Amino acid sequence: MKKVTFFVLMILFVFTSFSAVTITITGWPGNPAEEAAIKEIVQKFNASHKDIQVRWDPIAGDYKQTLMTRLSGGQGPDLFYVDVYVFEELARANVLQPLDLYIQRDKFDIDDFYPNLVDAFTFNNRVYGIAKDFSTLALFYNKEIFDKYNVPYPTNEDTWFDLFYKATLLKERGYDAPLSLAADFNRLIPMIHSFGGRLVKEDLSTALTEKQAVAALKFYVELASKYNLAYLPSTLGAGWLGDAFAKEMTAMVMEGPWALGYIRESFPNVESKTGIVELPSLVDESTMIYTVAWSINRQSPHKDEAWEVLKFLVTEGQEIFVQKAGVLGSRQSVAVKDTDPMKQVFYDSVEFGYPWRVPTPTGIFAKANDYLNSILNDLFAGRITVDEAIRTIEKNYNSWVSR
Repeated sequence: MKKVTFFVLMILFVFTSFSAVTITITGWPGNPAEEAAIKEIVQKFNASHKDIQVRWDPIAGDYKQTLMTRLSGGQGPDLFYVDVYVFEELARANVLQPLDLYIQRDKFDIDDFYPNLVDAFTFNNRVYGIAKDFSTLALFYNKEIFDKYNVPYPTNEDTWFDLFYKATLLKERGYDAPLSLAADFNRLIPMIHSFGGRLVKEDLSTALTEKQAVAALKFYVELASKYNLAYLPSTLGAGWLGDAFAKEMTAMVMEGPWALGYIRESFPNVESKTGIVELPSLVDESTMIYTVAWSINRQSPHKDEAWEVLKFLVTEGQEIFVQKAGVLGSRQSVAVKDTDPMKQVFYDSVEFGYPWRVPTPTGIFAKANDYLNSILNDLFAGRITVDEAIRTIEKNYNSWVSR
């Protein structure tokens, strides 16, 4: 009997010693190219590690709500996507593991990442996520349309008034829809910064009622409501800005590299007609930075192993993701290997980009964003004036960013 017991204990010891720790990682399901890329990354990690195995478990539907429910119930994944748009809310909720000690311990080359992308996931001087990739906005224009109407192409040196002038020339010479614009607050943000404005004051109250921000809002909206130079994609019969451009319903849009991928996949004949330049500027250069980080669950029982997986995801894994999914590499050493000439403007723009993150006292901005988008839709439709919009923002903003 003693021999049997000893044998069983030895088997359990051997099994425990050599069993791998499973690290669950999650995000939202991507398009087929992205899903194939992440599965390849997971397979490569698992093949090269015996003590740690990774399981990809994407969340369909309402990602943030489902993630927060799982985290609050102690059932959260070890490692997960954090969109910069909701980063501060999660950081304030204390569900993210600070990474600074890991970075220092392993001499992890955080300086290889674009500084703006490191700042995007820094809160109270601590790093809570590593950017897996990013996107910026640039100006797409249809060279064939500009040639047909004998209008100079947009350039990297153009101001917003140059954009207005060239759009006006197109309109005067017979082209009906020079621009397509979105009634989305995040698309207005780079213009606010470019006009010398800001989103919030030092005390985190809104700065959208300051004169620079109001001037940007007025310029943006009046392109459509006053001058008839710009139209919503839905007005043109398109689903989104990239769709309107790819279907040649408009001459110009402000879009990201995902629109380039859409054109190449679904409208390859349009690629040769497409030019891409930096967004126009005025007082300052500006663009948006959309980015997603990998972050570690503060409650994970396997933080060290999760960190090993995270390092792989943003180094070898990132090279695979950039190559297979067509995204932009957040590491500069990866970016320099991406020689696609049509993507360079997006890389160049990161230096003067602003992450899609609006600081608030609570970390919550989603409600304010919904109200601001509604106001923009009313402005585009001419249902309210800019002065009325500003009064509404001034009166209600504090309630929009409260819990």
